[in-house]
Amino acid sequence: MTEDRCKDDRYAVRVLEFGRADVRGPEVFWMSHWDEWVTLAFSAVLIRNARRCVLLNAGMSRPDPELDRLWEEYSGHPRARMRFGSSVCNQLRALGIDPGAVTDVVLSPFQAYSVSDVREFPRATVHLLRSGWAEFLAPSRCYVLDQTQARELSVPRGVMEYLLFDAWNRVNLLDDRDVIVPGVTSLSVGIHHPESLAVTVSTREGPVIWTDGIFHHENFSRRTPLGLTRSLAESSRLQKFLEGSGAAAVLPAYDSTLTERYVHGVVAD
Repeated sequence: MTEDRCKDDRYAVRVLEFGRADVRGPEVFWMSHWDEWVTLAFSAVLIRNARRCVLLNAGMSRPDPELDRLWEEYSGHPRARMRFGSSVCNQLRALGIDPGAVTDVVLSPFQAYSVSDVREFPRATVHLLRSGWAEFLAPSRCYVLDQTQARELSVPRGVMEYLLFDAWNRVNLLDDRDVIVPGVTSLSVGIHHPESLAVTVSTREGPVIWTDGIFHHENFSRRTPLGLTRSLAESSRLQKFLEGSGAAAVLPAYDSTLTERYVHGVVAD
């Protein structure tokens, strides 16, 4: 590959936060933070260069009363309901990006807050982890159902129909280690959901890694496993991967401090 092509495969990275909710501390931090609440930020991540406009997750722009009810019931407090800010599409337009110009959308995990607005990007290739998609459609006996979600609230009916029919010729099923687009790679990590990923992005500052295998930077910096984990072994593998990656930045998917640590959410420019 030529030096010019290598430069073409480096990206700008920007966090687009669209909502927040509060959860009990032990959901985020394994066997700790018992008497605390932790704020989670729900975001899409914009990955862009001259040839590609990629989104990690499509976002969710409208409240779902049933989802709010389940989250409140699970936590025992109304602060668990989603508090919405500006939608992903509105933030893109404010940056001068038409949603129709988005070339790729990566969905992880398969939850309403990640997938609901995927239909807003009608030309995008939609990338799903093959093994996670198979587990969602045809669960194995060891599949752990998320207690806070009904199945249709994980992937809403309209989104499921869109992925299976309208957009099926634009769906790309990723293997456990795969190239999403040149300069952006994926790794299957599990931990909280079978479809959870770590996505590595090439930037001028070095690799930037986003993952929904951890929720908060403290999960990484203090080596504290995610509270809602299916597997401590998977958590340990992700920790070793992140520590050995030489990443310029690690972006936990729900870390509410990202927009404080990175001005205007700009991680790499």
